[in-house]
Amino acid sequence: MLEEIGKIIRKQRKNLNMTIEQLAEKSGSSPSLISIIERGKLDNIKIQKLNSIALALNLQLSDFFLNKNLQDPDTLNLLNYLSTLPEDKRRDLAKLIMRIKNL
Repeated sequence: MLEEIGKIIRKQRKNLNMTIEQLAEKSGSSPSLISIIERGKLDNIKIQKLNSIALALNLQLSDFFLNKNLQDPDTLNLLNYLSTLPEDKRRDLAKLIMRIKNL
């Protein structure tokens, strides 16, 4: 599980053009901790620290625990955007996306 979380962190960090040092500073972590997490070499991590890293990457803690197929940065950004919309707008946008998919 932590190996997959590390992959998500690395992908999102690179997607945001952040260095390990920048992510470490923004999340209140050390660069060595970020590196260890990204390489999947950490045995455990406190939820609070993982949440700080998620927030620094414009993610939510729950994003690390989604279906593996939904964890790429673009999909996470879309899901997080959709979650901010009122229900009617979210429904309309979902319908529009499905129409585009069927073209």
